[in-house]
Amino acid sequence: MGLVISVAIVLPALGRAGFDPSVFLALGDEKPIQTEYARQLLGDVITRPNFGHDGKFFFAQANDPWYLEPEHHASVLDRPIYRGQRMLYPMIAGGFGLLPPAAVAWSMLLTNLIALALGAWLGARLAARWRLSTWLGLAVPLNIGLIFELDIGGAGVVAYVFCMGAVYALAIQRDWLAALLLAAAALTREVMVAFALGLFVLYWLDERRLRWRLLITPLIAMAVWQAYLQLRLAGISGVGGAPRIFSVPFLGMWEAIESWTGDPRRLIMVLVILGIVARFIPLALRGRSPIAWGALPFVALTVVLSVEVWREPFDLSRALAPVLTAAAFIFLVPKRDSVSARTEPPHRKQA
Repeated sequence: MGLVISVAIVLPALGRAGFDPSVFLALGDEKPIQTEYARQLLGDVITRPNFGHDGKFFFAQANDPWYLEPEHHASVLDRPIYRGQRMLYPMIAGGFGLLPPAAVAWSMLLTNLIALALGAWLGARLAARWRLSTWLGLAVPLNIGLIFELDIGGAGVVAYVFCMGAVYALAIQRDWLAALLLAAAALTREVMVAFALGLFVLYWLDERRLRWRLLITPLIAMAVWQAYLQLRLAGISGVGGAPRIFSVPFLGMWEAIESWTGDPRRLIMVLVILGIVARFIPLALRGRSPIAWGALPFVALTVVLSVEVWREPFDLSRALAPVLTAAAFIFLVPKRDSVSARTEPPHRKQA
């Protein structure tokens, strides 16, 4: 069902584009460098208004995931070192450097579709272990933040599914596997180290034992890859022009209010997202659900997000995607049962 939903989401856009996968590369009319790069490799491509989004950068990375020819590929990135740290999604989509550009365009889309389906399966397995409905697995492909990631060819889907895999590995008491999956998530999208931090804190509170491998393994993996990037991308400055992601606490939210009030649809979407977050926080803190505690740090991160992120519900939902799936797991716990009893990690029940 996860795969069916995912395919149903992309088919209309793909059909309107004449089944041209470049529609999911998110190439922008006002970003001629990346668009011309794609045209040189693919021929005619479909562009979007304004600047497009992340997919145009991941396409360049997937064509040279090892940065063996950075002067040809990494040079079209806005910030090569920053983009380069998100390596695992383009590495997988690029067939570890073996696929030609035309295949990469399809592979980027297929990688995200398969990841959403796998996320649904992992969610169902977790729900079964916690004695919840396995239909909760569909909270992954129906997550609006992950749907937006799919639409722009982003790495968020793959990154979050690695986190889901880590939670399941912990549920079956495979700590080292969980640590490696968290490292994979961080190498896919660096902010996912926050998910590892949430799990680290949960298990310290729950067991009074520090599971350092959950946090140290992603940090070591990121440091090693960063050292490789510094070596391979020396002298590659990129094209600049990247938007801000972080700002002074609460400033981004404050500056975005004017844009919300001028667009009722945008305002409604933001209020719905914030309402979910407000309800999520106390339930997550009272419970012991790993999927919820992994998502909690992302709530804290919203405080320092820039106005560029806060202004668009599209980007805000992507930043809070782990919260939106975790919310389904804790909101739908039957009221007759306590949150902690229904969502506590399996190791508590076995103790």
